[in-house]
Amino acid sequence: MKITRHATACFWLSIVIVCAGSGPCRAQSGGATDPTGFRFLTIGGGARAVALAETMVADGEDPFVTEYNPAGLVATKQFSLSFSHNVFFQDTRGEYIAAAIPRGQWAFGARLGYLGTGDIPLRTGPSQDPLGYYDATSGVLQGAVARAVDDRLSVGFSIAYVLEHIESETAQSVVLGFGARFRVHRDAHVGISFANVGPKAKFEDQQFRMPDQVRLGAAWGRERLSLRGEMMAAEDESLRWHFGSEFTPDPRLALRAGLRIGYDTQTFSAGAGLRTPDQRVGIDYAFAPYSDDLGSTHRFGLTVRP
Repeated sequence: MKITRHATACFWLSIVIVCAGSGPCRAQSGGATDPTGFRFLTIGGGARAVALAETMVADGEDPFVTEYNPAGLVATKQFSLSFSHNVFFQDTRGEYIAAAIPRGQWAFGARLGYLGTGDIPLRTGPSQDPLGYYDATSGVLQGAVARAVDDRLSVGFSIAYVLEHIESETAQSVVLGFGARFRVHRDAHVGISFANVGPKAKFEDQQFRMPDQVRLGAAWGRERLSLRGEMMAAEDESLRWHFGSEFTPDPRLALRAGLRIGYDTQTFSAGAGLRTPDQRVGIDYAFAPYSDDLGSTHRFGLTVRP
């Protein structure tokens, strides 16, 4: 049976995406349900977020919160800009930029992301030598707006243009995100969000659904310690649990750890952050090992608060 370019690219990208917490590109038996595409949208971009097992739905300290819950933008307090460089395996790289711009009761956010593979061998059947090579790239451009309804509740909305390009074929779509964040106590917040909600996209002759997700979680934090947990549900996946903790022994140093439950190859993540004394510049790192001899991934981040 002929292997299409898209199927081959899905195979290579799935190696990365499975390890990031999502299943591979796959079709359902009998063609009754369209497969899920645009899986790169489920890969966390920020180094701090990944170290904390992406427990971000109730967070409000990171520009990358736009990716998880746009309502959290209200709590960012000051303009901030973050850059993240992600190193996966199979020569796959990810580059991300996120910005948060609070303005009184309103806040605005933006995110630009890119995921690209190295050379993928092209074959039409089992063979020792490929017919050639091609690459696969994915991208997202997202904008968000949030508003504080009162001193306890904030709501947010995001819209993103998403694109996947494999050799000469391109698929594109628009996805929406919605979220709310509520302060239940001086030190505790809860959050809920709906992400990647959008119409199907077509790649060659195959339609693909968006990888929509629902997140519900809580975060508690004081000056030196924060604890958070959340559950994540998607249409074609079982319920998954995320837990994270951040310890700040010094204002210039943060130590982080995360735990994921319900994933085949990933459970633990860790990282650290360094800040200048005035808190205007920060460097973050995240380490995520994987089972089944798949190796590890590394995220490096830089955050600037002018």
